[in-house]
Amino acid sequence: MQLAIKMLSRHVFALAIVWVCAALLSHANPVYAGKADTYQMHLTVDRSTPERCLSFFINATSDVEGVMERLKTQFDQEKSWKYPQPVDIERKRVDFLMTEVLDSMDLSAVPQWSRQSIGTGTAFMISEILRLSNVQADTPLRKLKDDLWIVPGTYLQIGRIKEGMRMGDVVFTADTVANAPTLYRKIIAAQPRDEFNPYKFFTESPGGVIPPAWAGVFFSLPGFWLASYGTNTVWQWTLFGVCLLLVFVGPYLLRRLFRQGAARVLGVAVLTMFFARLGDYVSIDLGSLSSHGATIGSVIFTIVFYLALSLTVFMVSEVLAGNYLKIARFSANTLDSSIIRLLCRVGGVFASLGIIIYGLNTAGFPVVGIIAGLGVGGLAFALAARPTLENLLAGVVIYMDKSIKVGDHIESGDVEGVVEDIGMRSTRIRGSDGTLISVTNADMSAKIIRNKTMRITPRADDSIGQNPT
Repeated sequence: MQLAIKMLSRHVFALAIVWVCAALLSHANPVYAGKADTYQMHLTVDRSTPERCLSFFINATSDVEGVMERLKTQFDQEKSWKYPQPVDIERKRVDFLMTEVLDSMDLSAVPQWSRQSIGTGTAFMISEILRLSNVQADTPLRKLKDDLWIVPGTYLQIGRIKEGMRMGDVVFTADTVANAPTLYRKIIAAQPRDEFNPYKFFTESPGGVIPPAWAGVFFSLPGFWLASYGTNTVWQWTLFGVCLLLVFVGPYLLRRLFRQGAARVLGVAVLTMFFARLGDYVSIDLGSLSSHGATIGSVIFTIVFYLALSLTVFMVSEVLAGNYLKIARFSANTLDSSIIRLLCRVGGVFASLGIIIYGLNTAGFPVVGIIAGLGVGGLAFALAARPTLENLLAGVVIYMDKSIKVGDHIESGDVEGVVEDIGMRSTRIRGSDGTLISVTNADMSAKIIRNKTMRITPRADDSIGQNPT
């Protein structure tokens, strides 16, 4: 019993440690103290009308881009390995404004894990489109229909949110967010810019809107590593490839840290979760992977993480069942142990399916259609597996009724012998001639069972006083 408890504690402790590490590496939006006026200064956050939404968006992004350009110019002049940093109040102001800028766009169609990185890049693309299209903060908008406006000279649309907690807010629509990369490429190709480009700088810089001090090392790399392919540099693609390789190879290389069997599978699954979350954080959040690279990377890391999490939950149910059987000292061939394993596996399967569905929803897949398909497939599977389910339920009935157990000498119909095994599908009986007889649980529960082991032997004094026949 002490050994089983020790084994269980070791698994739970290892899982807790790795999970804490993954949680610490997960990206969270910053939270700031103080009044909003401290960060807004002369800007007013107002998304009640399309004109005010556009005005705030242009002024806020211009303010942030001004800080980005000033720090980049300072770095180029100093030629240092350390990237210059803004003062605390300026950093908080930039972070606050970017949070409000992200709220000025409908990012509901963007995967949840990558909304901050993709949303920030989209905001700078929209800002460049507006600037190169000569749109000002006071430019009047053209109304397309109720609660939908278009920015003149562009295909950018602003609409009103009609449901949810933000109902009534006016934001750039989800279609605008989805089409921003195409519009940006067309405008940049027609009107190339030699001056500072905030979107290009953001997508090719590590660490976010304001790169950290160590980012100077990346800006000082040889020209080959700074060359752009798509919207990302060579070093960003390389970093993404390394992180992707670690997700699939890292757990395999470290599998020998765990013993064979369920413990190794559980350990590899937990390590896969850790590397998936680490890869997402390093390549997308710190490495600022953008555009299609960020979308593909986020989907891959998200799916791998939730698949590994579902496998972890299932293996935990297996380990818990095994340890419980050892603690309770159940025989491996009894119906008790079979039922316990079955219940743990069923619980693990349902929990794993729930995690997979949630993960697909997080990655942006149409979960409703998948659930509908699973429902039809589940019905077909249930019809095909009807005999197996009948035997399984009959085994549960035999277990609850406790009419027989392993070692009992029974007689049922034309079958007689000693019960050797009670499984989830059938009961095995050793006949008097040494043959092994298998009877399905459904047939066994439907017949009369004479348990000769549980027979009560008549006492000698029961016959005293009885009249002879």
